[in-house]
This record gives sequence, structure tokens and C-alpha cells, in this order.
Amino acid sequence: MRQRTGLLKWISLVACAAALWGCAGSPKPARLDIRMSGDAQVNPDARYRPSPVMVRLYELKTPAAFESADFFSLFDKDRETLAADLNARDEFVLQPGQSLTLKREARPDTRYLAVLAAYRDLERSRWRAVTALHPGKAQVVQVRAGARAVEISAVPE
Repeated sequence: MRQRTGLLKWISLVACAAALWGCAGSPKPARLDIRMSGDAQVNPDARYRPSPVMVRLYELKTPAAFESADFFSLFDKDRETLAADLNARDEFVLQPGQSLTLKREARPDTRYLAVLAAYRDLERSRWRAVTALHPGKAQVVQVRAGARAVEISAVPE
């Protein structure tokens, strides 16, 4: 009888642990309100006239590969360059003065958003930026393509 009681306690303990572990589940995805804007003087040409700029938005697990890659590796073969770090990718063309708003859920294992802007004058431009996300929280993401620099930030709502 004493042996049965010990066995029942052990089975109960294992069942409770399994139930708690099952409740933990996977992390909730972050809800994103992405607000993109292109400055009125974005991507100037040789005569200082503003021009459209192509912008890519990446959902990443870690930012290391994105931050260490050169522009053309990302532009020409981003999927291969970012490999296992890449969760999702979107591409947009921002006109001078244009604003876009997107609402989406990040993938559950996305921890960073990165942005790449294909400026005409890469050598004098800051063409990439990264921001950390707040996992499981709703947040506003601001992406701004300035004349020669792209910026990104994420703030919980």
C-alpha cells in the first residue's frame, strides 16, 4: 500500500509538471504597427532632386549577419546571406514625401527588425538600421528614409 501511495504521488507530480509545461506554450508574436515615411528630399540625384528609394524590411532572429554584411550581399542575395536568421522580408518603394502604414504580427521567434534602403550614393549614406523588438507586446515601429540615412525604432504601445 505504501508503495502505491508513493507511485501515485510521483505520477501526480509528473502530470502536474506536464500540464504546466504545456501551458507555457510558444512565445506570443509581437503585434506591429509599422509607420514608414520618406522625407521630401529622400535619395537625391546628382542635381539634388529627390528620388524614390527602395526599402526592405526584415524580421530577424539575430542581427549579426545583417550588421556584418555589405550592401550588395544583402541586396543581391539576402536570403542566402541572412540564412537561418531571416524570418520574413518585405520590399517597398517610397516616393519622396510618401508615408505607408502596415499592421502585422511578427513571427514568434523574431527579435529584431532591420531595414535596408537602396540609396543612389551608398558611400555617403547610412543604408541600414536595426532595432530590437519587445517580444509578445504591441508596438509602434517607425521607419524613416531621410535624404541619405534610414532609421528604425520600436516603442511598446
